[in-house]
Amino acid sequence: MFNKMRLKSALVEYKKRFIQTQWLDEKYKWEAVKCFQVNWDVNADDFAAMLTKALSQTGNLLASVNNFPAKMIIKFAEIAQEEVRAMFIELFDEGKDVYERIDSFKQKSNSLLERYGNGAAQHYQYENAICTYLWLRYPDKYYIYKLTEIKAVSNAQSLRRWNISL
Repeated sequence: MFNKMRLKSALVEYKKRFIQTQWLDEKYKWEAVKCFQVNWDVNADDFAAMLTKALSQTGNLLASVNNFPAKMIIKFAEIAQEEVRAMFIELFDEGKDVYERIDSFKQKSNSLLERYGNGAAQHYQYENAICTYLWLRYPDKYYIYKLTEIKAVSNAQSLRRWNISL
């Protein structure tokens, strides 16, 4: 059973300690949101250049050792600008079911990889990257999907990691 009072207590404690314990490690995420918000223009003549600029401060949010979703979506935008523009228009359409939008983005990425992947094995457009795009666009509604973090938060023992006692 989910205990809402325990969660509320944990959130209050987390917020109290956030500036001292978390902000220095989290600030770059909000700088990435700001950069995206300032530069995002779905109607830009050069969509790939705009996308490059909008995603320029995402760093490890959209790249890791063997995962390059930002580079790949930008490469697709350079080759198939209107298709990628349409993918983002659909992804950001809040009038549609979010699951369907995420699935469609992945399926269209599969199609782009088949046609323009030039031998690449992956497009890297999976839940983490797609949820990051949603979060960059609508930071008050979405957040970055990280399965390991979700599992940790769902476990009451993980609260010890944040030095929160209930």
